[in-house]
Amino acid sequence: MTNFHDRVKDNEKFRDFVLPMEELGFIRDAMIFIHKNGLLLFSEGYHHPPGKLICNIIYIPDPKGEKEIFGLPYRSIIKKDQDGEEAWINYESQLELYRELAPEAQVGKPPYARFKCQFDLDDLIGFVDHRRSLKKARSLSPEIDDAIRNVAGMLKIHPDTVGVTGSLSLGNLKTAHDFDLVFYGTVAEGWDIVNQIYRIVEDPKRQVFEMGMLWAIRFYDDWGNMICPFFSYTDLSEIPLKDFTMEVEKEGIEVTGTVVNDRHTFYMPSVLRLAKTEVPGRSNLKELGLILYHGGLRGEYKVGDRVRARGDLVRVKTAEETYPALLSTNLSESEKVKSGDR
Repeated sequence: MTNFHDRVKDNEKFRDFVLPMEELGFIRDAMIFIHKNGLLLFSEGYHHPPGKLICNIIYIPDPKGEKEIFGLPYRSIIKKDQDGEEAWINYESQLELYRELAPEAQVGKPPYARFKCQFDLDDLIGFVDHRRSLKKARSLSPEIDDAIRNVAGMLKIHPDTVGVTGSLSLGNLKTAHDFDLVFYGTVAEGWDIVNQIYRIVEDPKRQVFEMGMLWAIRFYDDWGNMICPFFSYTDLSEIPLKDFTMEVEKEGIEVTGTVVNDRHTFYMPSVLRLAKTEVPGRSNLKELGLILYHGGLRGEYKVGDRVRARGDLVRVKTAEETYPALLSTNLSESEKVKSGDR
């Protein structure tokens, strides 16, 4: 048992919201894990090497931190205060912090984890389940329960299919106007929600412009709450990158193509297919995948969009197929050249 664990094990919120690692089954995207040193980790994607966790560090213990978690002061290392506004710390700067905080988590990483960490599961002391945490939060706060019932009704889904991540999933109930919600369902059910969101954000007043960017599927609900959606597969056979290998064929290339398959655009990773592609030195590649292995552009690209992206040309092998793809690991590495109609 670690010193940090000794400090938090009797904290009410730790006991209520954190599960022991022995109960961990399948690692989903956007789950929070607690490191033995107190680092709070955010899982990335659905594929993790045996005994490992691919993740970002999102909060660290800090005596000067302004956020209280498990009765201790914490601070974010992905966001900062800038002139009274919340600003994003870019991936390059985050990576430098990761190297200082946990250099061991930068060793032997796969190519899709360029701006992420790889921790040993044996060094983690607990994790948070999306739906269990939201159920607990709703039981403790009538205001949160009402807000979740309202947004579920608005989207025509059952509130029990919704989970939560972020600090609310750890029992921090003070930020009940800003919800990082995780919607569980099949891909088709996810599209039902996303298509509603696309219609909602046609109203500029419902759009979320935060940390210097307009977010494709974040929105303000009918009650003024900001909703940041994540999506989690209930049918594991629908996950395009659950079990795969990836080999880098050429680093640092730029590709332009038109999105012809956007089935997984609102997940992390976003896995798209491009046609009418322009790939330097590869005139034979008429179609290839585009893998956005970061969560910053969920829902951004749709069928018909002309997209320019930079990254590495990789060969992806799954049980079903082998295909070439452009791997992009930074949200600054791609942009929409021209919008299309889905």
